[in-house]
Amino acid sequence: MQTQAKRERWRYGLPGGLDNAIQQADERGFEKMYIVDADCHILEPFRTMAKYVKDPLRNILLTPDPEEDMIQRNLYLRYKGTAIREPSTHMKGMLITKRPETSVSKGGQEADEIVGIFTRLMVDLGIKVSLVLPTIMLYLPLSKPEVEADVANAYMDFMLENFLGRYPEIKTLIYLPTGAPDKAVALIDRVGREKGVVGAMVSGTAPLLGGSDEMDPIYEACQKRNLPVCFHANRDLEGPYKGMEFVAAHSLSFPFSVIRHLTSVVMTGVPVRFPNLKFVWMEGGISWLPWLYHRLDDEYTKRRIEAPVLNKLPSEYLKSFYYTSQPLEQAHTPELEHIFNLLDLDNQLMYASDYSHWDFDIPSVIYDLPFLSEIAKKKILGETARRVFNLQGH
Repeated sequence: MQTQAKRERWRYGLPGGLDNAIQQADERGFEKMYIVDADCHILEPFRTMAKYVKDPLRNILLTPDPEEDMIQRNLYLRYKGTAIREPSTHMKGMLITKRPETSVSKGGQEADEIVGIFTRLMVDLGIKVSLVLPTIMLYLPLSKPEVEADVANAYMDFMLENFLGRYPEIKTLIYLPTGAPDKAVALIDRVGREKGVVGAMVSGTAPLLGGSDEMDPIYEACQKRNLPVCFHANRDLEGPYKGMEFVAAHSLSFPFSVIRHLTSVVMTGVPVRFPNLKFVWMEGGISWLPWLYHRLDDEYTKRRIEAPVLNKLPSEYLKSFYYTSQPLEQAHTPELEHIFNLLDLDNQLMYASDYSHWDFDIPSVIYDLPFLSEIAKKKILGETARRVFNLQGH
């Protein structure tokens, strides 16, 4: 049974610039528009999620880190010898800034705060539906497969018990533990038809490439249930990024974490083998798309024999995919129009805020683009997401 959230507006006097965001929503009439946030985040309350898993992982989640007492670090400490650390903690420069209007206790955000944010505050910004996704879990591919699978199942149980099917404003994607493809399929089978589950998500950090044969059962399960497969960018700041300032590594690592998967998906012919499966590429921005568009076509025409499954140019597959907008690169706004036209982004782009991260985008980032028609604005802000994620049925 869906719950009608109490609709008391948060305004005004909110820190972090949200008064301005609410004012912009009022001035632009967002209340009358159907706006979907296709990518926003919570900080997972791992202590609460511990009740859905067994020992030894349950004990690890319930035991505070003696050094920092931050529950999210416990995933990176130990599990049968596994040691994982969130890479940006070792970077030079600025770390992530917590949004001042969120409490975000050391144990993560609990259900009541999550409900309040996504059924009240986001609606005040003009957002009617939020696809709420995990944050720290994007580093789970660096863990052992059993850890990734156990936490993925716990996250879905947490979402189902507290939000999905109860609050129409809150949807989510299944986190896919691709380290254990069989368990990913089992998770899709278990929760793929639940109300509020509108797609499936792969972390850009995942070592298993999107075009790997091991991904085929996952794609088949998603296609069967009409669940879009979304690859979410991530900060993979080790290896070639080690030693960089945060701003430099942040600029490069997010788009490249999805480019590697996208290229693999295209060049191995996944869209040919799964023609009814929708692909969404999240949080990589869009400025890299023309480069990849031209680069793949150029290489393919020279070495067509190495991609025999393809029945059209790689760029045509890029134009059939969907992308989320955040972070929309605005340093050179006039150049965005060319990118929109090249990739038909009027029809393939979906608004995303990336709230509650430090660089999140409010809906006016899309609405104020001078080259977009009113029809295109409505599509990008909500109508395309309504169609891609079948939100009418949820």
